[in-house]
Amino acid sequence: MSPAVYQPSDLPSRIASKIEVDSESGCWLWTGSCNRESPSGYGTVAYQGKTQLVHRVVFKLLVGEIPEGFQVSHAEPRGPNHTRCCNPHHLEAVTREEALRRRDWERARARRTHCRHGHEYTPENTYLDPRGFRQCRACRSERDKSR
Repeated sequence: MSPAVYQPSDLPSRIASKIEVDSESGCWLWTGSCNRESPSGYGTVAYQGKTQLVHRVVFKLLVGEIPEGFQVSHAEPRGPNHTRCCNPHHLEAVTREEALRRRDWERARARRTHCRHGHEYTPENTYLDPRGFRQCRACRSERDKSR
């Protein structure tokens, strides 16, 4: 049996109207709202009364229900826009452990410009620990003072 061929037109029109097909990569790029303004943000859509990640909604509508304990993951990174891709051929249901294993943690860390408390990572405010991880000097100082 041959695999299903999906098209954006198979989706409800209000979702399909916000998908732009990249002819080079085959990605269905979401042009609607995202959960972050950066290129790494995931597309979001109001569906069944709540805001959901668009790649999960498209997967449910075209492929089927997401099995209990699984999440929808992009099969392989396809450049900086892969988080906005909702092409079901580029998605698969995987366990949380598998999704974490696939994540490029070093690249994700390098994109961060501020620590979790809002301090900017500048040369003056950044400490590299022996493992090579960045730490915020301001937070380290506050933590040391509280000890």
